[in-house]
Parts: sequence; structure tokens; C-alpha cells
Amino acid sequence: MGFILILHGSWMGWKAMEFRAGGTRVSFSFGFFAVLAVYMLVDREGIGLPALAAVVLHESGHIVLMRLSGYQIPEMRFSPFGVQIERWGLLPDGREAAVYLGGVLANLLTGGIVWLFCGWNLFTIVSLGLILFNLLPVGRLDGGQLLRLALGRGCSPEHADRLQKWIGFLVLTPLFAYGFYLAAQGNYTLLLTAGYLAVTLLRG
Repeated sequence: MGFILILHGSWMGWKAMEFRAGGTRVSFSFGFFAVLAVYMLVDREGIGLPALAAVVLHESGHIVLMRLSGYQIPEMRFSPFGVQIERWGLLPDGREAAVYLGGVLANLLTGGIVWLFCGWNLFTIVSLGLILFNLLPVGRLDGGQLLRLALGRGCSPEHADRLQKWIGFLVLTPLFAYGFYLAAQGNYTLLLTAGYLAVTLLRG
């Protein structure tokens, strides 16, 4: 596995760090680290590190399923708006859906194993929360991508895109409402998360 580290002077969407792992170029933007830092600052429950471990396992699940399905992965980009994986190859809808479910399956497997040996703890709770979160039919989340695949079978791409956005905002409405309620109690995590999802939904 090759490993080359490069530092760039840049900001939100530009690269702060880049390296090669095997045949994949992995880059991190300053914005990614800024969002991570803000999340850690507002995290009052101490779930930051377990959440980060669960996210790494989630993305690893996607990558494993991509490799098994025949995708080539020339680049991965970590930005303020999520992890973007550039891939080469075309798959039928069923196998592409399996790739989107790979992260959820990874969290289900690892969280289940930890639960069997250690019972309920922060990692198992975070893993369950991450599964439910990623299955929301919103934007770039796995549930949103699965919704896009389902809508694409019966609609034109433009119509499917509009429907996906409308459904996403309908799902976000109660999250925003509860997020404002929690913010009044001093917990801003859900409100920031809903805002983040709304931005990614608008970006398409």
C-alpha cells in the first residue's frame, strides 16, 4: 500500500491534506476539519470518538461492497458536505443498492458484535443511531440514494430529482422543529445536523 502525504494551504472546499492508499487518492479539506471541530465543541454527551469510529466503519462497508461489486475507486474526498467517493464502473440497480447498504450493514455487524460481548454502550448506541440516520430518505444519505434509485425506475431523472428533494425537506421539517426545541435547552446537535442535511439537499 503506497502512502504519500501532501499538505495544501487552502480553505473550506480546498485540500488541507492528501495521501495515496493503494490506488486510491484520499483528500481532506479544511472545511471537513472545521465541521469536525465544531461538532466536537457542541458535543455535550461525549459521543464524538465513538461516532467517529462508527463513521469510519460505515464508509469502510461502502468501500468493501464497491470493491466486491467491481467498482474501481480512484479518489475519496472528505469535505464539509460529507464523504465523496469517485468510482468507475456501472452496476445494475440491485447491486448499486447493495453498495449503498454496505455502510449500514457494517454498522449493524460491528455494533451487534460489540453488543453481544459488552452490552449497550456508547458505541452500540451510536452505531444504531448512525444506521437510522443514514436510512433517512434525504439527499446524499444512503436512504436518499436508495430513494433516488427507486424513483428513477418510474420517473424521468429531472422528475425523480424534484421528488427526492421534496421528500427530503418533508423529512427534515420535524427534525428542524425538534432541533429548535433542543437548542432552547442548550443542545444544538440536532439543529446543526438538520441544517447540514438541508445544505447538502440544496447542493444536490
